[in-house]
Order: sequence, then C-alpha cells, then structure tokens
Amino acid sequence: MKIKIIVLVYLAQLFSVAIEAQCPIPKAYTNPVITGFFPDPSIVRVDDDYYCVNSTFEYFPAIVISHSKDLVNWKQIGHVFSKSEDIDLTQFYDGMGIWAPDISFHNGEFYIFYCKVQLKKDRSVNVRGNYMVKSKNILGPWSKPIQLTDNGSDPSHFVDSDGQHYMLFAAGIPQGNGTKIVKLNNECTKVIEGPFWLETEGKKAAPEGPHLLKKGAYYYFIMAASSGLFEGHHMLIARSKSIYGPYENSPYNPYLAQYNPKAINFHQGHGKIINTQNGEWWTMVLSQRWTPGEIKGIKKGISQLGRETSLERIDWKENEWPIPNGGKGPLDANIRPDLPYTPIINASSDEFNEKHLGIQWMFRRNPIYADFSLTEKKGSLRIYTSNFDIDTITGRNLIVQRERWLKFSATTKISFFPLATTQAGLACYYDTKTYARLGLQRDITGALQLVLEECRYGKKSILKTIDNIQQSILFLRMKVNKLRREFFYSYDNKNWKDAGVIEEADFLSDQGTPNWGFMGMTTGVYAYNRGSGKRIPADFDFFHITVEE
Repeated sequence: MKIKIIVLVYLAQLFSVAIEAQCPIPKAYTNPVITGFFPDPSIVRVDDDYYCVNSTFEYFPAIVISHSKDLVNWKQIGHVFSKSEDIDLTQFYDGMGIWAPDISFHNGEFYIFYCKVQLKKDRSVNVRGNYMVKSKNILGPWSKPIQLTDNGSDPSHFVDSDGQHYMLFAAGIPQGNGTKIVKLNNECTKVIEGPFWLETEGKKAAPEGPHLLKKGAYYYFIMAASSGLFEGHHMLIARSKSIYGPYENSPYNPYLAQYNPKAINFHQGHGKIINTQNGEWWTMVLSQRWTPGEIKGIKKGISQLGRETSLERIDWKENEWPIPNGGKGPLDANIRPDLPYTPIINASSDEFNEKHLGIQWMFRRNPIYADFSLTEKKGSLRIYTSNFDIDTITGRNLIVQRERWLKFSATTKISFFPLATTQAGLACYYDTKTYARLGLQRDITGALQLVLEECRYGKKSILKTIDNIQQSILFLRMKVNKLRREFFYSYDNKNWKDAGVIEEADFLSDQGTPNWGFMGMTTGVYAYNRGSGKRIPADFDFFHITVEE
C-alpha cells in the first residue's frame, strides 16, 4: 500500500510538472487585479493569506471580502453583513451607505472599520459616522456594529508597536478639510482620547482614505486627495517620529499619480501599504479604466465598470521615503509579486439550482425576502412584481451582479405571463437615474411585447418596441462591446432576433450619472407592476455570462 501511495504521489508530481510546462506561470500581471465595481480597497496579510475589503454603498450584502495567495488573483469569499437585520440600508441615496471599509488583524482577531454616509451634493444633508465590527474568523460571525464617532468618514485602524489602538478618519467637507486621529480602548469599542488633527507642515490635509504605517523610526501618513498638487485623484504621503506629528511631506509628492496620458488606468487613490512574507512592499489602490467617450457634448474618459482595484509595487529609497514602481508611477502591467501563483475563478453565470443566491449577486439595499425565491420553482430564480420601479430607492425588485468585463454577453431565460401594468426582464443598471433594460409586458390590447428602455441623465426614453411576441417564455440577451450595447431575444436560444441597440452608452458609467459616480455598472434581472399592486411571478431559469475579451 505504501509503495502504491509513493507511486501515485510521484505520478502526480510528474503531471503537475507537465501541466506547468504546457501552461507556464505568467511572470507579469495587468491592472486592475480586481475588475469591476470594487472601489476603496483595504488589505491585510495574515501569515501567507491576503484579505481585501471594498466599499459596497447601498448594496446588500454589504462590505465584500476577497481572498488571495498571490495579490494578483482574488476570490470573493463573503460579506460582513449578509443578514438584513444586521444593517439597514433602505433609506440611503444612490452612492451612499457604506464607504471605504478598512480591514486589520491583531491578536487573532479581524477588525473592520467602516463609515455610513448620507450626503447630498449641496451638503443640505451631510450625515456621517464611523463604526467597528470584529471577528476571529474572516467568514464571521461578526460582532454587532459599534459606533465610534457621529462625524467623519473613511476610518482606518492602526495598532502601534506598544499595542495601543488608534483610528484615523477624514473629517468630511465642509466640517474640516483634513484628517483626525483618536485613541481607542483595547477592545476598540470606545474613544478614550482625541480627536486630534494630523498636521502636514502646519496644514490640515487629506480629505480621503487616511492610513498609518510604522516602519523603522517613522510613522508614515498615507492619504488620498482629489485636488492640490495634481489635477485628478492621487495620493500623498508624509512622515513623523511622533504619531501625532507634526508630519513632513514627502519630497516626491504626489507619491502616486497618473501622469501618463496613454495609460489605461487612471484616478489612483485610497491605498494602504503592506509587506509580504517575502519582504516585498505593495499597495492596492482604486483605479478607473477610461474608454474615450462623450458626456453631454464634452469628450472625456468613461469608466463604465466603475472604480476597480489595482496593485502597485512600492520601493523604498535610501532616505526612507516610499515610491511606487521605482518612480515610474502607477503601471498598467508589472512583474508579479514573489508569491506562489494561485489562479482562481469567480462565479458569474448561475443555473439557480441552489437554495441560496451565489456570492456574485447583490440587492439594491435590503431585500424584501418575500418577493424572491429559489425554491418555489425548482431550478429558477423567482421574482415577484412589486409596486416600485428601479428608478426609485424604494424599488428593491432588482437582483444584479457587477459587470467585470468590457466585452461580454449576458443571457437569461424568462418565464413570465404578464398582466396589464406588469413587466419583467433583463437590466443593465448603475443607479436610479442611469440604466437600460429589455422587458416583457402587454400592450394596451393585451398582446405581448418587448420594450427596450433607457434612463439617461434621469430622463426615461423608449428606444424600441417589438410587438407580436409569440410566447411568454423567452430568451433575452445583452451584448456589451465597451460603450456599445446590443439587445436580442429568441424563442429557442438558437435563433436570435434584434431587440435594439444603444450605440453610445457613455451615460452608463461613473461619469454619466447625475448622482454620485462612486459605483459601477451592474447587470441582472427585475420585475415590477407600475404601482398597481399586482403581484405575479417572473421566473428566470438561468443567467449566463460569456466573456469576449
């Protein structure tokens, strides 16, 4: 038996070597490393595992958690808030809710600090607060949220070498264009000292994403900014030998900024510096991929996938200042970290055969569980038509996943027998004022029809109507080629017919929404009844993503 085991192990090793020879490990990687709507990254290393959290705003489940072994390949593994009773997001405006979570690990426990923000652009509403949850297991359960402040945003957790806990946070315009720091008790449940302003050469700085790193004799104060030394989102760094400062600015500021007009990735910021088990230093930052486009007659870069997550190497100069990529700034491609290559697959397509939705799916705000089912019709996702449409924050009859590709198609099979005023179908969605959809409904005579509709800058328009639809069981498809979106329908999933096209879908982007452009495009399915109170089911048999890039 022992000889057989040795032989099997030897054969497995030979097989592994053969596979590696045929599929050599890539020496380089490309940014972003986490594609799609994954902004404001924060990262922590625990032994040889890496964990990242990102902002989720009003979407539920809230605060997505990803895991990696090599800093390049990231797999979604869970959320901090997956039970609706744990957090109420129902009243938050588009782009509001949970901002900029920070993850840390100390003495066997994971900590996540986050903020909740309700903000109008004119600041007539400006409510903020910082919170903390913790768990000994990255998959939870997480403790009940503890509110630490009733002001500020973008909190981060820092533990000094003596074990003392601190929290940094952005003061929030117009209360203060700067960063505050408070001392916490050992449980991180209470502020025991502060707040104090962090000064950089006598000036309050960094309205976004502050972090502290201690290396050698210095505390390094890392911050994001949207104006000042560089026109556009960028990062600054300062240092001090005292945690409360004063801090001196780096002579290399902005320490991370995209100066290359031919680059693919722009808008870098919200970066936290870490070191690997092999002694390398890296930072993960938000970024945007810009496609040439036009918004209301103004030519500009369009980021349809939203703010994504990129990885940048950090080098340390002899004078102990960090610089990214040897002074080259953010790169679109780079040499991989010295870590074991660990490819992964994130779910996108779904057959809806399980009792629970896959981890890729999200609700707009807290779901109304009675309106959705994966068990009433086996092998289908059932959505009941509800009174409120997807153009209002009270409409929660939409289930989506992040668009993570510039070229892809989404296909679903719908079984829907509509009554007057009801509609269900396939949607591509940014927010209540920015979306497009292909829906099955009845016309005024009671005949079935398909309607392609867009909501551009808050104005809804019917782009195409297809009358005389022959049956209530249909296949719907959307094909995306960067800023071009084509729609199709089929009776047999083989022969496809044109359902309309949006030639220039520039408005489906961060830049195209009249609301806060903080998120990214999503795609999914919906059902509603135009306020008629008619509650009937729309059954979706599958949702398939085919990537073409």
